[in-house]
Amino acid sequence: MTQLKISVITWDASFRESFHTVDFFRDQSFPQLEYEFIWVEYYSDVNPRLRQQMSLLENARIICLGGEGEWHAGICLNEGIKQSRGKVIVTCDGDIAVEPDFLYTVWGSHNTIDNLVLYFRRLDEPENAHELPIRLNHLEQVCQLRNPTNYGGCLTTRRKCIDYVHGYEEHLFFAGAGAISKELYTRLKNAGFPIMWHPIKKVYHPWHANTLRGTYKLKRDQQLWVIRCRDLSVDYLASIEQAGLYSDSFTPQTKDLKSPIWSMWQKIRNLFRKTQQIIKK
Repeated sequence: MTQLKISVITWDASFRESFHTVDFFRDQSFPQLEYEFIWVEYYSDVNPRLRQQMSLLENARIICLGGEGEWHAGICLNEGIKQSRGKVIVTCDGDIAVEPDFLYTVWGSHNTIDNLVLYFRRLDEPENAHELPIRLNHLEQVCQLRNPTNYGGCLTTRRKCIDYVHGYEEHLFFAGAGAISKELYTRLKNAGFPIMWHPIKKVYHPWHANTLRGTYKLKRDQQLWVIRCRDLSVDYLASIEQAGLYSDSFTPQTKDLKSPIWSMWQKIRNLFRKTQQIIKK
């Protein structure tokens, strides 16, 4: 199977009404033969309009999971990652708009810093400024930054980095709307990867019903408590069940990642100790 440079992966649970994201990634200046676009549907039904728009992309496919009960974004994104062929993984909302040079920016950033975890801030269109059809020029003018740490808006990283932490959490506790992207961020941070929010490029989110409505407060508070516990457990990678489940597909690159990361932190620690000794003297 030929490896591509970039895999763009998004997801749905039969609730999206617009598929403009497909069009924005189709219109990239990045060569279409060097990236793929994967749409993962948690349930079984696929909108005919989505199929038609996906057919216009050179490397695009829809994965249907046939799931039941409450949808789970982590399960969708992990399946997309497992079936993808890109060196760099892009996971994003299924209803964002991006500039034509977006993938060039992603590829260039990861070639500059190998183990980079790169986020793009999501700007939201206000309801009173909403316009159809969706146009990038309009979104650039009216969109506002409502959540400066929206971890689910758009994440990009090399495959080996997301493999190392065993991908997204799949426990049913994180099903439905919630903080699953912040949970992944916590483990990537604790693993020692350099994390950056792109200082210039943004992604744009057209208004739709329930935008920024948020999840049920009790559920979100419970999830944030779990994330806080994991944040304090620096060596935590993923639940034992998930690590075993993905042992064949998510393969931590120990030689490539862990040794250099721990070597770097050992140097920092030793330098700190020397500094402290100098201060004491």
